Amino acid sequence: MSTPQDPIQFLTLEEAHQINGAKLSTMEQFMTRITISSMRIIIKISEDMNIHAEELSANQIVDWIEVDSQIRRDQGEEAAFLKWASPHPDLEFADIREDEVTSAHLSSHEKFLTRMVISAMKALVAIAQDCSVHIEQLTVAQVIAWVENDAKAKRE
Repeated sequence: MSTPQDPIQFLTLEEAHQINGAKLSTMEQFMTRITISSMRIIIKISEDMNIHAEELSANQIVDWIEVDSQIRRDQGEEAAFLKWASPHPDLEFADIREDEVTSAHLSSHEKFLTRMVISAMKALVAIAQDCSVHIEQLTVAQVIAWVENDAKAKRE
């Protein structure tokens, strides 16, 4: 019998409060939440591949999420890392984008998540470089501070 894995929290209530307290617009707060949540997925993928997170390619992210999706379909949601249940699993939307995610064997919801994670990589690489650490060593406070500084610079 296998031991169930500990559930990961992609964003804790405390972290959400920290983001809410930052000097950010509503959209910047939203994007910060996505970046931190994506960071947790990216770190898991990099751990499984035994490489630093910033070394991940978009195709590696797609492949890993495809495998996780297949685990969910074959073994059930509890066996997969990414746990979600769509309230409308049969609802699919047209995917007219042409990118590395287009041909993946994923639902529309999974493709959306995959694109979100890939998109967050650009910011995470920049934050890690500015902090002189690997992505997997970043703290939530560092991410928030970087986004605040970036937003302030863009406003000036």
